[in-house]
Amino acid sequence: MSSANLLFLSLLLSGPLVSVSSSNWIVCWGGVELSFLGLIPLLFLSNKYISLTKESAMKYFCIQALGSAILFYGGLMTFSCVSEELTSLLLVFSIFVKLGVFPMHFWVPSVVAGLDWVPLYLILTIQKIAPFAFMSLVITNISDSMSSIILILGGMTSVVGAFIGNNQTDLRAMLGASSIAHSGWLVLGVMTGYFWGYFSIYCLSLFFAFYFLSFPTSSSEAGMGILSLSGLPPFFMFLGKWGILKMSVESLVPMWLMSLFLLGAVISLGFYLKFSYSFVLNSNGSIWFTSNKNMCLVFITVNFFALLFFFLV
Repeated sequence: MSSANLLFLSLLLSGPLVSVSSSNWIVCWGGVELSFLGLIPLLFLSNKYISLTKESAMKYFCIQALGSAILFYGGLMTFSCVSEELTSLLLVFSIFVKLGVFPMHFWVPSVVAGLDWVPLYLILTIQKIAPFAFMSLVITNISDSMSSIILILGGMTSVVGAFIGNNQTDLRAMLGASSIAHSGWLVLGVMTGYFWGYFSIYCLSLFFAFYFLSFPTSSSEAGMGILSLSGLPPFFMFLGKWGILKMSVESLVPMWLMSLFLLGAVISLGFYLKFSYSFVLNSNGSIWFTSNKNMCLVFITVNFFALLFFFLV
């Protein structure tokens, strides 16, 4: 990696640190913009899909600029005589634009479809930290009705992402739809206090999936990596969803709201099984665990200890 890319990577990583450690909205907004500024050049790390990458980067820049403008305008309105409900609504809406949460989810599949694996991983993981940190700052001063609206939109995000994923035939677009569905769960995690647990498990699951997908000879491993994102009990993603549901019950989230997230998880199983099954069929009869032995051992070990932790704690 060149020195320029290292500089941009440091900007990308410093943005979430600034946002997470800040209690002032304008400093938190600055962290969001630092992360955004550092990511744009990193989208061109690979020249494999350069024409598609240019289109994706332009779309991503326009969407993020729109979200930043709405966010800054909503922040300025806090100093006017406008009601706090309207200000909070604007701030939450701008965060939803940046994250691709329903109803501003439309840009995610088309943007991620033209990116290589490393920029795609950065968009789906690290780039989400700063907006969610800003959201956790906003929800401290919102009313119960506003909290219910955010939870409903999070549940709809999970369901809509599941339906979008079932309509995809492109692998990267499917991973974008999967990110939309998981963003709904992350919204629930922010509202119930289990954001970091779920987000860490999601990042780890996505890392294994991307690692296996980057090696064309490991079709069976790639299928298992994709299936691990579904949250089925043998995989450690299940631990994240179980933790969020447990915290939701303790936070007295209504059961009908939780059912939206569960419905989205069940519908999402369709495209996870479809893509993982296609990878297993394309493995040319090779036995799983024949390539990338060290990473496969790590993957199995992490799943084993996560399952052990679930039964012991």
